[in-house]
Amino acid sequence: MTFRDRSFPTLNAARAIGAIMVVLTHSAFNTGQINHGWVGAVLARLDFGVTIFFVLSGFLLSRPWFLTAALGRPAPSTRHYLWKRALRILPLYWVVVVLALTLDPANEDMGWQDWLANLTFTQLYRPELLPSSLTQMWSLCTEVAFYVVLPFLCWFLTWRPWTGTHRLHLPSVIGRSAIFFVGGVAWQAAVAPIPGDEGHYAQWLPGYLPWFLVGVCFAAVSASLVVHPRDHPLERLGHDLVGCWILATAVFAIAASPLAGPRTLLTPGSWEAGPKVVLYAVAGGLYLLPLVFGPEREGWIRTQLSGPVLFWLGEISYGIFAIHMLVLNGVFRALDIEVFTGRFVTIALLTLGITIVLATISYYLYERPIMRFKNVRFFVRMDAEARPDHATVL
Repeated sequence: MTFRDRSFPTLNAARAIGAIMVVLTHSAFNTGQINHGWVGAVLARLDFGVTIFFVLSGFLLSRPWFLTAALGRPAPSTRHYLWKRALRILPLYWVVVVLALTLDPANEDMGWQDWLANLTFTQLYRPELLPSSLTQMWSLCTEVAFYVVLPFLCWFLTWRPWTGTHRLHLPSVIGRSAIFFVGGVAWQAAVAPIPGDEGHYAQWLPGYLPWFLVGVCFAAVSASLVVHPRDHPLERLGHDLVGCWILATAVFAIAASPLAGPRTLLTPGSWEAGPKVVLYAVAGGLYLLPLVFGPEREGWIRTQLSGPVLFWLGEISYGIFAIHMLVLNGVFRALDIEVFTGRFVTIALLTLGITIVLATISYYLYERPIMRFKNVRFFVRMDAEARPDHATVL
């Protein structure tokens, strides 16, 4: 199988696993489980699920730009791209924001400015404005910022200044990405300990751009292999799924140590924030590399990852992410349990089970029907030459 024939069937499983990780780490934090032994240390680091989301977004969303650049075609329509992103993200997001600000008693003092900020993804840029049941949305704000920046980033990464054209030149893409990667790590280290705003600026896009860039570089290499099929080191490494995952687990284990900061959901200090971003980027890259560059359905593991259950969970993963904090806080209130007082297994299972049911209903009855409007004529560039072939997955 060549890269032109790929559909990346296991990436939905990665989405599902990332979403479940996020639910588990928030359940562990709110029950106080993260403070207990090595299991707590691992649960505290399951915010690694956000890394998986960011690497996947970098890969899947930038790939059409690199494919068209490699083929010498016009870039994809930015207008159509942003329309599809808006249709996928906004409908459910707005419903969850309204429900959280209306139903969660902790949010009863929210004014119109707070409502406006949360409805427009700008709450991240106001210190201490992550409302109850919406605290996980900081990462979605960062992701939306990446959506906006991506067309400009791909334009820059493929720009050949000596010819004034845009072509996929891997050394240039990887070299420029490396500069941004280092800049992102430096940003984390510089802004994480700012007095009075610890961690606030670190959550902005520059601090997490390294995770997106791992996926961006994967996309550039895979697009190059579509146009110029050849033996490549990443493809050879991608055949060894078990080896890649052992290395990813080893790097993740290091990240679970104090080297990457305390066991909290707060941003680590200056000398911890940088290593955490780097370790998560490496682990995320190693985890997803064999799913991008390895055989698609070869072996038992890949067969299971591309199976119907994980595919379904991947389809509803955005709903799992968006809804779970509202459900988690509701479970605490329904059971009359104080936060940080234990009962992790009960809280996690109830939260995950209820969230999956609600996310399934939301996806099939609300989100997916809305996505039928993604090809509204006004937003679609009619130039077929600008559209990449079927190897692109969105």
